[in-house]
Amino acid sequence: MCGISGVLGEGGAAQAAQRMSRALRHRGPDGHAAEAVADAGGSPCGVLNHERLAIIDPSPAGRQPMHTPDGRYTIVYNGEVYNYAALRDSLAAEGVEFAGHSDTEVLLLGWARHGRAFLERLRGMYAFAVWDRDTATAVLVRDPFGIKPLYVAQAGGTVLFGSEMRALLATELVGRRLSQPALRSYLATGSVAEPESIVEGLEMLPAGTLAEVRVRGGRARLMPPSRFGEALPPPPERLLRDPAEAAGTVREALLDSVRHHLVSDVPVALFLSGGIDSSALVGLAAEACGRGLDTFTVAFTERAYDEALIARKVAERFGTAHHEMVLTAADLLGELPGAFAAMDQPSMDGVNTFAISRAVQQAGIKVVLSGVGGDELFCGYPSFSRARAVAQVGRLPGGALRGAARLARRLGGIRGEQVALLLREASTPARAAYWASRTLFGGAQIGALAGCGGDPPLPMPYESHPLLQRVTRYEVEQYMRNTLLRDSDVFSMAHGLELRVPFVDRAVAAAAVAVDDSLKLRRGLSKPLLLSAVRDLLPNEVWDRPKRGFTLPFARWMRGELRDEVESVLHSPGVERLGLNPAAVRAVWNDFQQRRAGMNWSRPWALYTLVRWAGANGIEAAGGHVAEPELAHEAVG
Repeated sequence: MCGISGVLGEGGAAQAAQRMSRALRHRGPDGHAAEAVADAGGSPCGVLNHERLAIIDPSPAGRQPMHTPDGRYTIVYNGEVYNYAALRDSLAAEGVEFAGHSDTEVLLLGWARHGRAFLERLRGMYAFAVWDRDTATAVLVRDPFGIKPLYVAQAGGTVLFGSEMRALLATELVGRRLSQPALRSYLATGSVAEPESIVEGLEMLPAGTLAEVRVRGGRARLMPPSRFGEALPPPPERLLRDPAEAAGTVREALLDSVRHHLVSDVPVALFLSGGIDSSALVGLAAEACGRGLDTFTVAFTERAYDEALIARKVAERFGTAHHEMVLTAADLLGELPGAFAAMDQPSMDGVNTFAISRAVQQAGIKVVLSGVGGDELFCGYPSFSRARAVAQVGRLPGGALRGAARLARRLGGIRGEQVALLLREASTPARAAYWASRTLFGGAQIGALAGCGGDPPLPMPYESHPLLQRVTRYEVEQYMRNTLLRDSDVFSMAHGLELRVPFVDRAVAAAAVAVDDSLKLRRGLSKPLLLSAVRDLLPNEVWDRPKRGFTLPFARWMRGELRDEVESVLHSPGVERLGLNPAAVRAVWNDFQQRRAGMNWSRPWALYTLVRWAGANGIEAAGGHVAEPELAHEAVG
């Protein structure tokens, strides 16, 4: 795990590369290296940077940029390949010789020998760039789940890439203009869907793709990306319908994944919220490696949100060294400057990850496991049960559905638009349920706020797959990828902490999609398939309770200790600098304070986050004056 960046092509490569490196220094507290690359004739072609967080083979043999023995290939790499030991043995059997014991060397030499085909054998999270001296070409690659980020930009004859958007902005080769399509995406869901970024001219390399950068005559050109892998395999022809067989398959895959994710040359800890997912990981980790684990929990003084007691029982059961971090509204206020300095794109989520990651890092831990992905793969969100209900409604005559949708929309408000969407799209229930569940502001609200209304874009419906698997694909490829994984990476790495996600694993995904829908939902029981696989590990307090997502007490705090902070930003000139309608923004805030139906805390918080983040980074609507950033990103972490 680390930070990577690079400048390829003409125009001040060394200076731009230095700025990128400084902007990413928080990701690599264990060392920095930069190296100029050239073509076969020795002509300069760019600079590659690496900020090192040493996890596997922390010796000098694991340093990057790393070269093949013949000097042809050079790699900079961010992530972990968990099956690197098996791949190393396989390559050694082919006659490949190794100088060290890092997964970086396995990835580099595997690429040199097998090229693109080697990607099919990787199990892990990764974003990397490989420079080929002989062809004067770099290949940029990102893992199929999109766990690790990689931003790219074409700036004249120069191509920039980096682990965080701030690195590309720091070069001053890219403007700080707000992207209108990305703004619409953010207002619709609370995060920006890839490949867009909130800044014009910057993009996220799509998950599961690779892109070539060709340098010719000193000018670099970024080629369109091509796909090499998908996050989720297609469902098999024979789905598992026997409960015992399905539970056994899932248990085996989970234990295998946890064992792989525990591979490290430094201690590994776990986030423990008291929910099913994180509690299951603690139990599986204890089964995989015995005692000696550290667990970390966020506790609240608000009893309704506090799960510290349940987390404590799980920790006691497995004998972990347990740490509790009490977070109050005053604490959150104190964390906000650092959180916004770390936030790479605006996101309505993730501040909790920033806060607990600081506590883990201060305890001397470099690696932590998280339960992200459990809800997506094992049907833990309301969108799954909602999809079944919509499928029933979808059997009504089309005319009746369209009439009911028009009536719902005339009722107005966010809930009216959500109901209208469910009715109008009832013929594709998975898609309708997902977007009704995840929509932050509907088309009419987006139009009022930013003048770019219309219904949110709906991706492909996956209609050939079973219903709940369709919802899983939306949750994995939209919400998890664009919000949870992105926030997990940037807010943990702000403190030089590697966050691993054992549920987000190709073997676990294959086990989940192999199970029939009938075993995945049960009234009154959250994630029955997952529970049946790990129930023997969990105290009764974990599984015998309703599903509740981990969140901060935002609603209460925003009407109390955080009210002045949020209100001051939503009434500031920064609203107009982004091209937002101040009256519409104030209406959202007022509706929340007055507890209007459908106006929960997430909507004003998303607007607050957008305005404050944009001010901190000097981002404005096209045609406006670009202000200097208010926060010093280089001080993050």
